[in-house]
Amino acid sequence: MNQPKTSQTVARGGERFREVWQKLHEYGTGRGWRGYDPYDGLNSPLARLLPGKLARQAWTQLHRRSPVNLRPLCGIGPTLNPKTLALAALGSGEKRLLDQLESLRTPQGGWGYPFAWQSRAFFAPRGTPNLICTAFAARAYERLGRPCDVSFLEKHLLRGRNGERWLSYVPDSDTQVHNVNMIGAALLGRHDCLEFSVKRQRSDGSWWYGEAQNQHWIDNFHTGYSLLALKDYESRTGEHDFVESAERGFTFWEKTFWRADGAPRYYHNEDLPFDTHCSAQGILTFLAFGRVERAVQAADWAMENMWDKRGFFWYQRRRGGTNRMSYIRWTQAWMYYALAELLHVF
Repeated sequence: MNQPKTSQTVARGGERFREVWQKLHEYGTGRGWRGYDPYDGLNSPLARLLPGKLARQAWTQLHRRSPVNLRPLCGIGPTLNPKTLALAALGSGEKRLLDQLESLRTPQGGWGYPFAWQSRAFFAPRGTPNLICTAFAARAYERLGRPCDVSFLEKHLLRGRNGERWLSYVPDSDTQVHNVNMIGAALLGRHDCLEFSVKRQRSDGSWWYGEAQNQHWIDNFHTGYSLLALKDYESRTGEHDFVESAERGFTFWEKTFWRADGAPRYYHNEDLPFDTHCSAQGILTFLAFGRVERAVQAADWAMENMWDKRGFFWYQRRRGGTNRMSYIRWTQAWMYYALAELLHVF
């Protein structure tokens, strides 16, 4: 099996990473950062005929999993996603992207996805402002030196019960999703909300995706989001109350989700699918915890196993083969941002 890269190998990889980043830059900017998304199935006019929650979920999964792009046949076109723009701004430092982001802000003050989506807990119509899109937009504003009002988070998403506080995903829902809550808590510097999730960290260092019974799974990239949120909170506040939680979580994440060759396991109890999104999040998480050589290894694996010479990353490798779909937010923008961060070490 491949072992983590030596420092000399890390140094030699910089040129290759820069070349791939530049190709992603050309790919994204050439399309105005518009594209398809794994979860955009409900943008189809046919989706209006779907009878309910299960049908909406099945329709979305059909498009998400199909290695053939059925979207043009179903009336689904490429869209401009605020989160894609935020990731592109974080990866490029281009302030003009913030003007586009501002044009997509909702009347409530947040940002949402350009498609309706049906989760296990709630249905969100197209454009519903949510915590994740809003938090990443705010990060882009912050990185590029422009003020960003994030009062939407506390005004519309802050929840409380039995003396505890947490941040929900969307307005009109009280869902308790840990990576969502922790990302928002870090951005706002809310110790109480972050404590809500830290108290629910499992003995092995992991977190369920969410507290509802049908949200009890543990996956790679959502765990990475939570770990980065803990680091972000510490950086913003100077507080060290959650260092032990972060270290336990990182130990679990690194041991559980990463094979020796740099391949990202998707679930804590299952390898497949191998997903480029996990590789990108892995690069960022390894960097945040000072594990540069592991970040390089994750990037190398993605380029060796998921890179298309036409200038983009494939979506997933599954038991039945490789899904070579290009998703502008899920894969391209995330890898663009991750590689930009990795290039800072060279």
